[in-house]
Amino acid sequence: MKKIIYHILCFTLSFSCWGCHDKENSSVLPIVKPEAIGTMFDKEGNEYTWVRYNGLDWMTSNLKCGKPFYKLAHNGVYVVYLDNKDQALAEYDSLGNLFSYEEAIANAPEGWRLPTDEDWKKLERTLGMSATEADALGWRGSIEGELIQQDANGSGICLLLSGIVSLQERTWTKYPYFCQVREFGYYWTSTIDESYTLETTAYYRRIGFYTSQIERNVTAIQEKSTDGVIYNKYLSVRYVRDAQ
Repeated sequence: MKKIIYHILCFTLSFSCWGCHDKENSSVLPIVKPEAIGTMFDKEGNEYTWVRYNGLDWMTSNLKCGKPFYKLAHNGVYVVYLDNKDQALAEYDSLGNLFSYEEAIANAPEGWRLPTDEDWKKLERTLGMSATEADALGWRGSIEGELIQQDANGSGICLLLSGIVSLQERTWTKYPYFCQVREFGYYWTSTIDESYTLETTAYYRRIGFYTSQIERNVTAIQEKSTDGVIYNKYLSVRYVRDAQ
C-alpha cells in the first residue's frame, strides 16, 4: 500500500517519481531478470534497448520517432490541447511519443511488430499472472504491474506512465487532450476486437501509479467530438519480435 497520497490533474506533476520507480513493497517482489539484452533501431535511427522474456524481445522504452504528438494539426490548428507546452517538450524526451493506431502499426521497424493481445498475455504470464487472469478484462493480476515498470535493476521492461491523448469535451476546447501523464500509461496492441461493428476498437494495456495490476481492455481508435469532427486517439508504443 502506498503511503504517499497525491492528487494529479491532467499534466500536473505533483511528485518527482518516474515511471520506472520502485514502489514501497519492492523488497518483497520476486526477482525477475531478462534472458537476454540487446539493442535495436527505429526507422529514424533512434537506438533502443530490448529485453527477452519467454521467446519474445521487448523494447524497454517508448517509441519516439515521427512527428511529436503535440505538433499534430487539423486544418492548420493544433489538435492536442496542452496545459503547458514547455512541459510537453520536456516529457517527450523522457516518455517518448504518442501514436494513433495506424501509426503504431506503420512505424514498426523491419523484423518487429506492434505486439498482439496474445503477446502481452504471454509476457504477463511470464511475470507470474495466471492464465485465467491474463484472459480476463479489466484490472488483473497482483504484482505484475510493478514488475513491468522496473528498470534495469529489475525486469528491465520499464513501462512508463506516459499518459494518453483522447477527446476531452470541455467548455473551452473540443480538441483532444493530453492527460494522465505520470498517473497512467496506455499501450496499443495490434489486436482488433471483432465483436464491435459500429466502430474499430483495439485491445490495449494500461498501468498505473496507484495499482500493482495491469488493465486489459478495448478502446475505440477514433473519437467524434460533439461538433462531428473525427479525431484519432494516441497511446504509447512498444514493439516486439520473436527471439532471434
